[in-house]
Amino acid sequence: MAPQHPIFTNISQDDDIRKRKGGVMGILHFYKPPEDGSDPYFEVTDSSGAGRKNYGHNPKPVLIQDMRKKETRFSLDVHSFAAVCRHPPQTVDFTNATDIKGKYELDAVTIILKHVPAAQKVIIFDSTIRRASPAKTLCRPVRKVHIDQTRLGALRRVKLHLSDHEANEVVANRLRVRIVNVWRPIVKPVFDHPLAVGDSSTIQESDLVKVKHIYPDSAGETYAVKYSPAQRFWYWSHMSTSDVLLLQCFDSLQNLDDTGQPSGVRCAHASFNPLALGDARCRRQSIEVRCLVLG
Repeated sequence: MAPQHPIFTNISQDDDIRKRKGGVMGILHFYKPPEDGSDPYFEVTDSSGAGRKNYGHNPKPVLIQDMRKKETRFSLDVHSFAAVCRHPPQTVDFTNATDIKGKYELDAVTIILKHVPAAQKVIIFDSTIRRASPAKTLCRPVRKVHIDQTRLGALRRVKLHLSDHEANEVVANRLRVRIVNVWRPIVKPVFDHPLAVGDSSTIQESDLVKVKHIYPDSAGETYAVKYSPAQRFWYWSHMSTSDVLLLQCFDSLQNLDDTGQPSGVRCAHASFNPLALGDARCRRQSIEVRCLVLG
């Protein structure tokens, strides 16, 4: 077992008691602004999604509750995430792009149509496999707490992947669109770098910071997340290949948050290592399929 991270040295006895009641302590990496006061950006320099940024991270020890045996409590429309239990995995060669597209992505569409309320049409725009590894060249789990798209970033995807008519209907608020990620392990079980997901109702608009994403031929926008003690995070312990997490990163339906700011239900998420660091019995390998969901 690896030595305890120094940031845990100030955790109180109360935290230890809470940990034993259904959660674990983990380090989550929150937003730290650029020292020169400039707007934050991330420039993608590699096809794996790697790049360089002008802002830092603020590591915080956070109690992350376990949703195991509580799966039915959570919904996309309230919490921004939902758990799908006992969905039989497909036999897929995850080193073969054709196999992923022809088998796994079709299954992801089936999952969304069955488990996302009011879903009528699904358009997949990205699939990413992540493997926990010391090698920096691989597509590794993302440790920073983030939301994949702001409204601007989501509308960029809408214009890229929907018809002109559908895109115009979305912009005019006559057609609802959501961005839902289908996340699951491809090797079981997940002990290493599980995914932490934030209860959307505990994450205010004031906690979010727009980050420009610069690609070689275009630009997008994501959210970084500032730490707040009011935030609540969950994870799904020991996920197997029959466990599927749905993450809602954007919803064109807008309500007002507790501070009166317009807000859709959106999932802040990041990978983390539990307090029992260094368990590499089964290094995490996962696939995330990102989808536009109409209806």
